[in-house]
Amino acid sequence: MILTIISHTPHFLINGSIHGWEPTIREINHLSVIFTKIYHIAPFYDYGVHNAMGRYNSNNIEFVPIKPSGGKGIFNKIDILFKIPYNLKKIIRTCKNTDWIQFRGPTNLGLYVLPYISYFSSKYRWVKYAGDWNQYKPPLSYLFQRHWLNNNFQKSIVTINGTFVNQKRHLLSFENPCLTEKELIEANLNFKSKSYLKKLNLCFIGRMDNEKGSTKLVNALKNMNDNSWIGDVFFIGDGPQKKWCQEKANSIDNLNTVFTGFIPRSQLNQVYKKCHILILPSTASEGFPKVIAEGAAHGLVPIVSDVGGIGKYIDMSNGVIINEASAKQILSKLIWLEKNRPILKRMANNSSQLSKIFTYEQYNKKIRNIIDSSA
Repeated sequence: MILTIISHTPHFLINGSIHGWEPTIREINHLSVIFTKIYHIAPFYDYGVHNAMGRYNSNNIEFVPIKPSGGKGIFNKIDILFKIPYNLKKIIRTCKNTDWIQFRGPTNLGLYVLPYISYFSSKYRWVKYAGDWNQYKPPLSYLFQRHWLNNNFQKSIVTINGTFVNQKRHLLSFENPCLTEKELIEANLNFKSKSYLKKLNLCFIGRMDNEKGSTKLVNALKNMNDNSWIGDVFFIGDGPQKKWCQEKANSIDNLNTVFTGFIPRSQLNQVYKKCHILILPSTASEGFPKVIAEGAAHGLVPIVSDVGGIGKYIDMSNGVIINEASAKQILSKLIWLEKNRPILKRMANNSSQLSKIFTYEQYNKKIRNIIDSSA
């Protein structure tokens, strides 16, 4: 059984080998046990490589490069049109001998991939919508794709993050996998040996800009009167506001901050082992960030915005939801957790239990059920 995946996951050539965004590559590596062959059609870049890259680890996975397109500005939007003939030709040729097609959206590719798989392909179809299904005022291209998928013009299942009122039958709520069962066991053991009575270590993971909330966290820390209870604060990621965040954070007295840029999962696990609280005050389009489940396995209590599918999994039993992604709210919740250590420990325990449903093994079991029911 052959699967063709179409996504906007950036790929690069590093030391003679193809690498891609590691969280996506890990997921596809685990899908390779279900399918005899996987083609991954995605853009190839000759710039922008960073450390959070992974390699395919199975011989039955083949990368099919297409031209990157899209971005901010009118010229980048127009460029999408010029790339369609080349990219669509490759997509059609690759999908010709496949059994299943998975499109991963939302992305500008969806503007022509969705019509193609809906009306010009008879293959089994599966769409993974990784963004916020209930996003208020999404970009026009996202709005188009969500409308298309919600009305099921492509006649397929659509896996989404979270559950929503009046959710249609073809929209299946799926957990976003990020852990092997072995990793889960190791992470839970680390959690059980972790103390929540001493200094607490914090971390932010993601793109460093205003939408993801790194600047809000820095301002919250700057406005904190007493930070003596904080050990280290890790900022994992990169982006346009990294320099600003670094300069402001370094100016805070008696606070040790660590800025790493993007790092591979093996190094990220070392950060999870040290930390107690994960802060993600995002206002961006989020499905369910994998780092929440990864951190939860290690006993990190999340302070998060109620966007996308986050509210389905996080509540006051296992984390803290902030209704307003502001420095004031972040500061208030951090101080509350610091003053309520028994509650923090209980939340951490519940958080680690939550992570069990985010394994690749659980995910593959659901995918097999979908395939069997479609046969």
